[in-house]
This record gives sequence, structure tokens and C-alpha cells, in this order.
Amino acid sequence: MERDKQRDRAGASPVKAKSPATDPLAVVGELRVMVRDARTRLTTPTIENLEDCRRRLNEAATAFERLQIALPTGDPLHDAALAAPLGALRAELAAVAILLDGAAAFYTGWMRLASSMISGYTAHGTPPPSEGRRRVLLEV
Repeated sequence: MERDKQRDRAGASPVKAKSPATDPLAVVGELRVMVRDARTRLTTPTIENLEDCRRRLNEAATAFERLQIALPTGDPLHDAALAAPLGALRAELAAVAILLDGAAAFYTGWMRLASSMISGYTAHGTPPPSEGRRRVLLEV
């Protein structure tokens, strides 16, 4: 307390200004941009877009680690200020999860269809179960 009063008298602020890299609101904003970009790419789930989405989500994971470090501890004003942006980020992530699930279902269905075109159908009229990856174990 006394130290803060001395800083105030000397003209220095007792609260340090946060750099954009450690400001939680700025990091949440970065995360939303990254996740929104990934979501936009997933609206057309080509292999290239899925790879770009994976790259953007890896960047978002790194930014999320920075956010965990920068989160305020017990400051009600900062916690309240982060509630809305974190809620919007959660909604963006939910949309990305839905799109990724849809892309996975699409490609899983396509693999099943391609498998049935190659392997034919069983006597019951269903495609045979897809084969797992073949592995070779070599001991020397």
C-alpha cells in the first residue's frame, strides 16, 4: 500500500500497462480471428482447406496457451470484461466443431462408398466392412 502511494506521488502508475501479447482481451480477439478464419475455410471442406484449418487451429492453441498465462487472477472487473468475448469464442469453437464433424462424416461416408465400389456388396446387400490398415512387423 505504502509503495503504491509513493508511486502515485512520484507520478508513476501503480498498475503496469499490459502489452498486447499479455492483454487477455487482445489475446481473445486474436483467438476469435483465428477460429473464425478456420470456420470460414471449413465451409468448403476440401483437403487443402482442411489442412489450412488444422494450421490455424494449431496457431489458436498456441494463442490459447498465452491466454491461460495472461488471465487475471481474481480481478472482478477483468473477469467481467472477459465474459462476453470468451462466450463469443466458445460459440465460434462450437461452430468449428460442428463443421469438422460434418466434414469427417462426409469423408467417412465417401470412404465407405468408395470401398463398396471396389469390394462390391455382401450377400445381404450391404458393403463389406472396410479393411483396416495393413501392417508388417519385421524383427531383426
